[in-house]
Amino acid sequence: MSQQSANITNSSSNIDVSRHNARLPIWALSPQEEAKARKNLKDFTYEKCGQFVKAMADCAQVHGVKVFPACNPQKEQMKECLLFYQIDKKFLDDQRDLIILNKIEEKMKQNKPSTA
Repeated sequence: MSQQSANITNSSSNIDVSRHNARLPIWALSPQEEAKARKNLKDFTYEKCGQFVKAMADCAQVHGVKVFPACNPQKEQMKECLLFYQIDKKFLDDQRDLIILNKIEEKMKQNKPSTA
């Protein structure tokens, strides 16, 4: 697979993580937030690799018990795509950054004096 880049943004606040170049410390996340970052990465990965996952599922449905000898090309493509996003720490760091930046944004909203 060719080198791919991802521009991850938070749709609710339009935060562009790709322009955020400073790594934030991992301890800034609670265990629940770390789990959420990993779940978000999984969702992001399946979104990016959806065509390969679907091809594998379609092949498996057609071939039933003989899925692995018959679907090895689809399996390899799916595996290559999924591992590309899951092994490269940059993508998990981007998800962590989104959570931390959202926390910062929420704190700023709480501290912002309301104008009446």
